[in-house]
Amino acid sequence: MLRTDSLDHLLGDAVASGFHRIGQVVIAPHQGGYSLCHGEDVGREGLTHFSRPAEASAIARFDDAGAFRPLKSAPGLRHGWRLDVRGIPNLRLALDGFYPAALGNWRAWLRDGLRPVALRSTVNRQTGMYRIAGKITDVQAAGLVEAVCVPGCLRCRLWAIPEDVPAPHPGLPGKEIPLLCGEACSLLVAAARRIVKGIPLDQVE
Repeated sequence: MLRTDSLDHLLGDAVASGFHRIGQVVIAPHQGGYSLCHGEDVGREGLTHFSRPAEASAIARFDDAGAFRPLKSAPGLRHGWRLDVRGIPNLRLALDGFYPAALGNWRAWLRDGLRPVALRSTVNRQTGMYRIAGKITDVQAAGLVEAVCVPGCLRCRLWAIPEDVPAPHPGLPGKEIPLLCGEACSLLVAAARRIVKGIPLDQVE
């Protein structure tokens, strides 16, 4: 049973119950604390060692090629590092650096407090240069989700496209701390604007 009265209790119970992965990060007990690394680096030698929770955000900032990662939940976390932390509070801080708000969203979902927002509602409330995003059709939006969200983000989508359709209920991975998406991000809204304006997603505007 996972306690949800606090993030530390939830995380502590989850790790003790065998939840040893979140996104591309693997969590392993290590010398009274926890060792984190990229899932594809488990068992590798020669990893660059870090020991402060705040360093997680810096690790997650760039990919292997040194390119900036505007979306932390994109499947491009760089390899070659190991982060050792002591105690659940420090582990929570580290995980929040890798995947901001992920634990809070999971806790809210477990407590039935995460209310998904339909894409139509999100784009319709845009103003300024992004107001045009509200003109995207449901068919265009579905294609956009397949082109942008499916390959480019590890989060489980909870929101529907039209407001009158029930939100999808994702099959969450067992024994993994889930990455949940309750509302379309600003990157998707920007992509919707480009689609409405007829600008290819891979073309510089």
